[in-house]
Amino acid sequence: MLKPSPARLVPGADWAALHSAGRPVVHEDRTVGSHHPHSHSRFTRVLCMPGEKKEVCTQAKMRPLRVYLLALLLLTGIWLSGASVSDSFKDCSQFLYMRAAPTGIDGTRGSLKRICQRYGDKARYATLYDGSRRLPLYSAYTFKKNNGKKRMDTPWMYEPQLASGNEGGNMKVLPPSDDPEPLIQESQAVLEDYSDATWSSYLDTVRHRLNNFCSRKQSYVVTGVTVSRATIRRGNEDRLGIPNHLWLAYCCPQFDRNSPYEVRFMFPSYGAYALNEQEGHGVMEVPLKTLESFLKKQTDMDSNLAIFYKDLNPSVDSSFRDCSRFLYRGLAPRGLRGTRGLQKVCQRYGDKARYATLYDPAGRIPLFSAYTFKRSNGESRDGLPWMYEPQLSSGSGTGNMQPFPRSPSSLLALEESQAVLADYSDAVLYERGQLNPDQHQASPGDKDSTYTLTNVVPQSKEFLHHHWLPYLEDIRKRLNNYCRGTAYVISGVTTTGNTIRRGNVNRVGVPKHLWTAYCCPDFDPSAPYELRYKFPTYAAYGLNDVVDNIVTETSTKSMEMLVKREMAVDQDFQLFDGNCVPEVYLSFIAAGTKNSAPVQKHT
Repeated sequence: MLKPSPARLVPGADWAALHSAGRPVVHEDRTVGSHHPHSHSRFTRVLCMPGEKKEVCTQAKMRPLRVYLLALLLLTGIWLSGASVSDSFKDCSQFLYMRAAPTGIDGTRGSLKRICQRYGDKARYATLYDGSRRLPLYSAYTFKKNNGKKRMDTPWMYEPQLASGNEGGNMKVLPPSDDPEPLIQESQAVLEDYSDATWSSYLDTVRHRLNNFCSRKQSYVVTGVTVSRATIRRGNEDRLGIPNHLWLAYCCPQFDRNSPYEVRFMFPSYGAYALNEQEGHGVMEVPLKTLESFLKKQTDMDSNLAIFYKDLNPSVDSSFRDCSRFLYRGLAPRGLRGTRGLQKVCQRYGDKARYATLYDPAGRIPLFSAYTFKRSNGESRDGLPWMYEPQLSSGSGTGNMQPFPRSPSSLLALEESQAVLADYSDAVLYERGQLNPDQHQASPGDKDSTYTLTNVVPQSKEFLHHHWLPYLEDIRKRLNNYCRGTAYVISGVTTTGNTIRRGNVNRVGVPKHLWTAYCCPDFDPSAPYELRYKFPTYAAYGLNDVVDNIVTETSTKSMEMLVKREMAVDQDFQLFDGNCVPEVYLSFIAAGTKNSAPVQKHT
């Protein structure tokens, strides 16, 4: 990055005389703005070293300065604005999705100001401003459909309330002077601090996208920066913090679901970031969660960073509330520990919840899927395209799983949050094995919904075809014939840290064991004894390997002991509430205990 030099500006001095004397010269290139009475000249300061011709020096060094601050749109003297400074955004919460500000974004402690930017006595947008660095950390606004034209003749303004708390909420035009008032300079940036730069081409892309495909309700946009220790200096003084990156995220809850696929997967939310450097500053578009993960790695960002209110993503949350019907008594397995970073996903297809999955984005595999068994003939729907889970990447409002995109850039955006087809293409020892198998579903929609990689783990081919699939067929016949009511099934894995690698990167976790357990409270008591003792609940597990991989049937409690040994779960880990003991049995046992006669002791 080319940084402004502290070398003194010598206006009106003879260029050739100074240059020949071997002293660095700051050349001032001034471009006069419009003829608006309050407009100001914009100028760029360029440091030229001895031996460099003026024309070569200025042409070569002015170009990098155009990318010097991508954050021009976040310029502290934001135009067309005014403000009110407070501890919250209560006066401009209408510009925030669900009226909730981003969380986890910090700046210099004690210098942050929450500003409702006002113009014409009307709130226009919200800004979190870092007074010590004299730059905003983000601005939040609602997008308005427009033709993209700019107001070129509008003067830049400053914020009086940052300089003096006694002035009104409306911003004022910067004084037409090369020496701004001390109170203004101390509290915020002024025009003399800046060179001209922008990332307007990307902003225009977003404008077209939201213009065309964001329907009905508003779209909410937050644009911000990551900070560094670098500063713009003027007069031997650190004046303005220089961002490392500029970033943007939008949220459009109501969008056109008939939009082209290459655009549709970028709704309802998506993001982007760009490096604020002379080179390598291309804009990178990424899913919202990927952007948040990137920002968490930067300074002044907390681990709880959330740009938009969490309910933007209704089907991925801290519980399975939207798909509790797939869980016995509506309760998820008890005693799960170490679930930080895990995602509880209601798997949706055709605008309908199909089953529940606990997903590990780090290992890019599901740890378990919970579903209700449907009586079926056991046929598979071969040839269906594999799908991915938009909820994990973009916070899809509907949550419907989608076929994988063909665009390489779109696939790249998915790779951080989940597995993709390329992860399995060279994994010759493994196949995609479903935790919720389509053989245990009946309707076409329920069967189709099992073909998502968020329901799949790498299974040894030998184990899958010779042991696991035949066992799942046995379970299908057993539940078909002897389970009279709803059968709740949970299938999962234990892990050891083994992975499938692609491009020298650990991509997908490989399970050590596959396990499954069912709970059928209402079963046929006249079933053959060799099957009757396997009701109301039973389980099985197998080693996911080429040897010693026989499936072992066992009680659900014994299988829970296996999971306790292999995984980070609590000692009270339990798959089914009350161990799947039907309530009628509990009532009978309680009544029998209460009415039983005391035991007669013999002496």
